Amino acid sequence: MDNEVDIFAPVTDLGKRDALECWRWLVGKKASMCLLTSMGDLFFKRKEGLLNRERVYFLDTGTGEMELAAKSWNAFREMMAAMKDIPGNWFKYRLLLELVDQPLTQGCCYSAIQPPIMGGEYIKENYQSISWEVHLVLLGQIHEQLSGLPPGTPIAGISLKIEED
Repeated sequence: MDNEVDIFAPVTDLGKRDALECWRWLVGKKASMCLLTSMGDLFFKRKEGLLNRERVYFLDTGTGEMELAAKSWNAFREMMAAMKDIPGNWFKYRLLLELVDQPLTQGCCYSAIQPPIMGGEYIKENYQSISWEVHLVLLGQIHEQLSGLPPGTPIAGISLKIEED
């Protein structure tokens, strides 16, 4: 098996509209999307602090957790170019290698059929290729609805809203 896979989704229209709209409750109003991984997670920039410095964050759309990736866009680019000190959860590389026989088409990313936040596993059988926009909208809504619940709370149902252009 060839071990070369694309860690970023084949997406060229991230700036088409507000890709973070369903995640604003978590990432804030000033965040702007930069990159989408093949596994549907994303990197975004946000200005913060007294000096209004731009930081780069990683958002795991499966768990709904975000973490500081780099203190600046340049620092992030240098880290990526060197492929050094990159946390393993950013690209889910082992799972990505398992999905190599299901290549992504333009505008798609891999998305969990049963999201990890709802007990889904990081296994090949739980992932499918879908539109990156649908992925972000659905998971953003799910995470927002579950955000205040303690771990282990039984979920009776969720409500999803999909708007078509």
